[in-house]
Amino acid sequence: MTARSERGQVNASAPPVALVRWLYVLVYASYGTTSVYRSLYYRRVGLDGAEIGLLIAIQPLVQVFAGPLWSLVADWLRLRSRLLTLVTALSCLPMLGMIWWNSFPGLLVLNALYALFLGPIQPLTDSIALSALQSDRHKYSSIRAFGSLGYAPVMWAVGYLIEGWDIRIIFVGYALLMGSAALLSTRVRVDQTALRSSVARGLSTLVRQRLWLMFMLALFVAMAAQSVTFGYTGLYLDTLGAGESVIGLSGALGSITQTIIMLALLPLMLRCWGSQRLLLFSLSMYALRFALLALFPIPWIVVIGEMLLGFTFGGALVAAVDFADRHAPPGMAATSQALATSFISGLGRSAGGLLAGGLYDTVGPQNTFGLFGAISAAALAVFGGLWRKDLAPDGDTR
Repeated sequence: MTARSERGQVNASAPPVALVRWLYVLVYASYGTTSVYRSLYYRRVGLDGAEIGLLIAIQPLVQVFAGPLWSLVADWLRLRSRLLTLVTALSCLPMLGMIWWNSFPGLLVLNALYALFLGPIQPLTDSIALSALQSDRHKYSSIRAFGSLGYAPVMWAVGYLIEGWDIRIIFVGYALLMGSAALLSTRVRVDQTALRSSVARGLSTLVRQRLWLMFMLALFVAMAAQSVTFGYTGLYLDTLGAGESVIGLSGALGSITQTIIMLALLPLMLRCWGSQRLLLFSLSMYALRFALLALFPIPWIVVIGEMLLGFTFGGALVAAVDFADRHAPPGMAATSQALATSFISGLGRSAGGLLAGGLYDTVGPQNTFGLFGAISAAALAVFGGLWRKDLAPDGDTR
């Protein structure tokens, strides 16, 4: 498929959409090998809840600054068009290192290194996708959904594998799949403008925009909630006596339903509601997910709750990408996008991981989930009230 510009002319430099879809499949399949299983691995090697929380929190915190840092390195080494290949390949090394260096200090260092290499991958792949789509940028979720198509079956299969094999096989699987993504990425050249943003300069301009600031505060809460559901659901299922195959099934069902929702429902919901209403809906779904986790400590109820992933994380992601693109001040679109998808989201996920890590072993998982459910519901009420006057009947902001 050949991408076209907004004027309808063929853009020969844009990557083929089919290639970008396969890139998403491989990148997210690699995530599926370790995502819900790493916290379980940390528990198996003897770490407590606070240590696990810190490991969960360090990754998004480092990722906040990884993009701009790699932008400087890429300019210095003159490898900007091949940066995606470099970081995808390098991210395999700390993952393999976790097989042998599994003390808390060692895992902390390896997680920080992994986050450093992981940080640019999302904005770079998104940049490729938007470049391939050209004037069809509103169809971003239809490409992003292919990531879920790679993620779900791999996560499910890994759950069955580690019941009969050593759990450390998850790190080998990551290296194989992300290494394949690195090879595929050699076929595309990337425009890295999304990595050039200055956090301080961008924030100093954007925080003066009341609407942008309010949206990012709501996104911060949503991403804090996402960190808890993502980082602790597998550990919670293990506490409830579920096997690794059930843990893998829960993640796979969440990913499959998210794919369907992103392909069929979220574009329609975004068009009808606008990004603010969609983010409010996401917060309401987080409140519902936490209520299920807190009130029904039954493995299959937890698994069913994972099927709301498309409405929680999927809804927040699509809303953030759309809002940052449409509501940034003139000349600040790329900066707004980078800050929304890395800085704000990263800080939110880091805060959620740290808070939940301190609570999980002290007040128990159900009380931890109940607290975050209350936070999500409070954010829904507060931002819904603040935005009531900003929302036009058709869902666009005035």
